[in-house]
Amino acid sequence: MHATGSFHTRENNFDFLRFFAAALVLFAHCYPLVGRKMDEPLTVLTGYEKGGGIAVGIFFVISGYLITASYLNSRSPGSFLLKRALRIFPALIVAALLSTFVLGPLVTTRSLDGYLASPLTWDYLKNIALITTYELPGVFSHNVYPDVVNGSLWTLPLEVMMYMVVMALGLVGFLRRGLIFLPIAGLAVGHFWALDRFGIESFFIEHIFKLGLLYFSGAALYLYRDAIPWRGWIAALLFASLLMTFHTVLGSVLYCIALPYLVIYLAYAPLPWVSRFGKHGDFSYGLYIYAFPFQQLTMYLLGPDTGIATLALVSFVPTLIVAVASWHLIEAPAMKLKRLFAAPAQPGRAAPSSEG
Repeated sequence: MHATGSFHTRENNFDFLRFFAAALVLFAHCYPLVGRKMDEPLTVLTGYEKGGGIAVGIFFVISGYLITASYLNSRSPGSFLLKRALRIFPALIVAALLSTFVLGPLVTTRSLDGYLASPLTWDYLKNIALITTYELPGVFSHNVYPDVVNGSLWTLPLEVMMYMVVMALGLVGFLRRGLIFLPIAGLAVGHFWALDRFGIESFFIEHIFKLGLLYFSGAALYLYRDAIPWRGWIAALLFASLLMTFHTVLGSVLYCIALPYLVIYLAYAPLPWVSRFGKHGDFSYGLYIYAFPFQQLTMYLLGPDTGIATLALVSFVPTLIVAVASWHLIEAPAMKLKRLFAAPAQPGRAAPSSEG
């Protein structure tokens, strides 16, 4: 694949990559949910990153790339925020309501009156406002991984935070070539040096730096998309370098360099069967936000002796069905409203067709 002026007009594989990442999150979560957290294959293989972490990294690279395009092609900062809200919140609201008022009452160990009277029940709705809350009263309290209804929602506040930073950088003129490397440098210093130097061990802060670095690397790749040489041999070299540096400090550094290039390279690789993957819809968001509750429900129904393969297969099917319904009934109608806020593409600033 060559770097040409038409790079961003190619058919792309974003839908497939997002679906793959969502499915990888589901698979990776099977291990802690059955009590085998340390056996997760990619954790064992790399020595520094879980399978779920790699999947979320893929999401954030893609989002950085596409959301930068979205901002630069929006009529105004307000229209950009409206588009982002229409993508994130409709499905999130429905997911939170279904967990609270359908799943919870069906499996709680409390009476219905006791369940509805508990502050935890109403606190769970804070997820709609991006205040991550995991517990519903008496729900999955005896599972192997207890008291967590949806362990995937923690990334959504970070995702929305990145939207706000993109807008802020755009408003102050930093969302352009050259200047984009200033926030990237700051995030890299924080991730690789400052957090350890100052003994910061906050899960949320650590991921702001780590995922922010991947996110704005994706943004930089969008800004430089026609100047970067997109070559198979470069992708192969980066991948081989990753393999050779597993279980090393250098590996965790190289990971943050290689992953963004590899993701965007694969997004535009000429793979016709992959580029047509999303012709019936983008089910990745629904797969992501519904998988964990279905996995916990599977463990609740089948018991603590459930194996990895059984959990993955049994939970994947209903999750995918709900994800498809979510796309057609909730997300796609909201996406149609998004187009009302899109500006005509400006010369040299065309947005990719699979906006996140």
